[in-house]
Amino acid sequence: MIVSPRRIRLSTMTAIAIAAMLLFAVAMIYGGVAWYAGDVQERMIASLSPDAAKAFSDLDHGVMPDQKQLQALVEVVPSVQGAGDKELVASVLAFGLAGALLCSLIGFFIARRITAPLRELTEAARRMANGDFSVRMGIKANRVAEIAVLVDSVDRLANELHLMERRLKFNTMAVAHELRTPLTILQGRLQGIADGVFQLDREAIGHLIVHVEGLARLVDDLRTLSLAETNSLVRDPRPLDLAAECAAVAETARPLLDEEGICLDVSLAPATICGDRQRIRQLLLVLLDNARRYAAAGRSVRCTTGTQDERSFIAIEDRGPGFPSGIEAHGIDLFWRAEPSRARTTGGTGLGLSIAKAIARAHDGDMEITAREGGGAVVTIRFRTV
Repeated sequence: MIVSPRRIRLSTMTAIAIAAMLLFAVAMIYGGVAWYAGDVQERMIASLSPDAAKAFSDLDHGVMPDQKQLQALVEVVPSVQGAGDKELVASVLAFGLAGALLCSLIGFFIARRITAPLRELTEAARRMANGDFSVRMGIKANRVAEIAVLVDSVDRLANELHLMERRLKFNTMAVAHELRTPLTILQGRLQGIADGVFQLDREAIGHLIVHVEGLARLVDDLRTLSLAETNSLVRDPRPLDLAAECAAVAETARPLLDEEGICLDVSLAPATICGDRQRIRQLLLVLLDNARRYAAAGRSVRCTTGTQDERSFIAIEDRGPGFPSGIEAHGIDLFWRAEPSRARTTGGTGLGLSIAKAIARAHDGDMEITAREGGGAVVTIRFRTV
């Protein structure tokens, strides 16, 4: 926890408050008893006989009294001193009790002042528990470091929960939007076949199977993202060489790329990471399939692996139309597509880059999208090097 120089830790403030109250109580008792002792002394002197009073005055001024006056003082000293001691003890107890009571009142108000933000935090936590994530703490400056950090943490937590709620609503609407079209087509086709409008032949069944396969891909992609949200995406981490994995996936994807007239070029340098082989290959297939769907016009895709700045990386470089400007700030949302119309002519679900990013994060990696010089895009995934 980083503490601002202008803020004090709660333990330090508590120690200072306790020390200050103790000093105040001691000063109050000392001052009160000293004042009361002077009053007791005056009353005791006033109660002495003339000879005893004269002897006390002479002794107080350094003069030796005569024997008779000294004898009178000696006779009354025990009784006077005993009564005075009793009054002084009583005054110490009285002033001590008064000091403790006053310090308790001061401590009560100091504690209320220190813990006032905690009452607001309790109310904020109650509102968040009831589903109100728009709550924000209005405490901008608090001298207690722990409370300031707690207030800031609650604000950030509320903000994150608010964003998660908005993202969940958006994702729910996006899933409904993506499911609506294929389900509507399937319903219309099946209803038409049932009503005798369409013939139930191989061509009709083929069309229906295409839409069912699209739904299956969408469900599978959503399941992958769901596993990523619960940190269940990586099942079997082990040391892997990205170069070997890329070589295997490239051979698998090459026929599909050849069909689109895309030349796959590889430049594979050893790069060891700790990862799940199935998910790493899925990541590579997603990136290559994304290039096949959206960058076929460039006729070229290059896959590179290696290490840089003590981190292993995979880079997929194409010569297609590239991504829109500002994609780094926009981020990758569910069902986001580069086409402004969000058309499905490419046959994708719009989840490819989201899945790639989720797999990278599950391996403590990050995904970076940059524009390629001369046109196209470069998608780079960086991992920790083993």
